Amino acid sequence: MELDTLELKPILKIKELVPYLKSKNIKFEIMSEKEAEEYLRKNNNYYNITAYKNNFERYFVNGKFIDKYIDLDFAYLKDLAIIDYRVRLLFFKITIDIEHYLKIRILNLIDNIDLEDGYRIVNMYLEKDFYDEEHPRKIHNSIFKKVGSDNYNKIFSNYYVDKDKKLENIPIWEFLEIITFGDLVRFYEFFIKEYKIEKEMANVYILREIVKLRNAVAHNNCLLSDFNKKDNHIKPEFKIVNYLINSGVGREFRNNKLKNSRIRQMTYALYMFNEIVTSEGIKENVIKELNELFFERIIRHKEYYNNNELLKSIYQYFKKIIDKNYNINDKNNLT
Repeated sequence: MELDTLELKPILKIKELVPYLKSKNIKFEIMSEKEAEEYLRKNNNYYNITAYKNNFERYFVNGKFIDKYIDLDFAYLKDLAIIDYRVRLLFFKITIDIEHYLKIRILNLIDNIDLEDGYRIVNMYLEKDFYDEEHPRKIHNSIFKKVGSDNYNKIFSNYYVDKDKKLENIPIWEFLEIITFGDLVRFYEFFIKEYKIEKEMANVYILREIVKLRNAVAHNNCLLSDFNKKDNHIKPEFKIVNYLINSGVGREFRNNKLKNSRIRQMTYALYMFNEIVTSEGIKENVIKELNELFFERIIRHKEYYNNNELLKSIYQYFKKIIDKNYNINDKNNLT
């Protein structure tokens, strides 16, 4: 379709949003229309807060769903927006901890390899990247973007950086600090294949999903929307299956939930955090935050979701994981 023939949706002003939402059968009983307008004006944008409506049932008329919602008050959307913000903060912390301890894991593995001096594997990787036929210089270009950055001045001051030449002789302890999380996972895969450390390979597939989650939280994307989607049909890693079995999550339950990409990513992050982080202090801090978020804030208005089987089932899924692996008291429940 030509751009000049594309019919663009008109931008709605805040005062027009409430009537529009009411036309979708979204109620304003717990929050008044005026309070909702004020909330949209000061705290959230329309696109973000209405993303959560997809977690609620719609009317089914003449064999198809229509864009009108069953039992949905604007207050429910506000509550989910606040919870989502808290969840994003927690998973940002979890994913950057995973990234940090992955670097430590790589360094510890290298320490036990006689062939490795901390330069060999990096030079091999940079060689491969520089002459890669499909994506030449992908890592090089990513690194060059950071030249001149105040955060990396100390590292780059030790090297002659010519954008037309291949980088070389960067020690691994510095190389790991100047690559992105996604590139770190790709380097990890290259490294374990080169040194045939097969037992680490399953972690690569898990970490790829965690990179997606890290990117989402870093860009402040909504995490708790579209839980009804079944958009991931790849068989989960055996480590994750065993993890969920040990958490008391049955086969049908886990298969259903892991078909949703966001639920899968968060599951993988919770698994990998306990697997890779070695600091008991960091673990205790995350357990404390997870406990407060999951058993206090999330269920503060649990009556909002009495008729929402989707959200209640997701809560039960993560409750099993948290109870088993994060030593959370079982005193609360969303039923």
